[in-house]
Amino acid sequence: MIQTAHQDLLARWLCERIGYMPTPWIKCIANVSPEGRIRGVVGFDAWNGASCEMHVAGEGNWLTRDLIRACFDYAFNQARLNVLIGMVPSTNAKALRFDKHVGFSEVARIKDGAPDGDLVILQLRREDCRYLEKEQH
Repeated sequence: MIQTAHQDLLARWLCERIGYMPTPWIKCIANVSPEGRIRGVVGFDAWNGASCEMHVAGEGNWLTRDLIRACFDYAFNQARLNVLIGMVPSTNAKALRFDKHVGFSEVARIKDGAPDGDLVILQLRREDCRYLEKEQH
């Protein structure tokens, strides 16, 4: 079940798993089991009006199409962002594979920008997001 209530709890769950220090403006969307156990959280932070960073963590079989659609609908239709940004250490092959699978593309690489390698900068532009409902004209 998709959940947006209890933002403090969702942000804490996410940030503990990815080692991230959020701003007070972080917004989260979660996949929660019927029993109320958090399965995964997607967070949006570092807002500037046109873009924000997207952060992701999950356990087990947490990622669903409903969650993906809810996240991209929130970012591009409700928050009206132009671009989502991902910043991933080059050594985190699993996260890089995930980001590219959902449509992010690499735009830059900062040599030695992560504690254990380069920092890979990724973007997903609104027009490149395949999970949005296409507008009917």
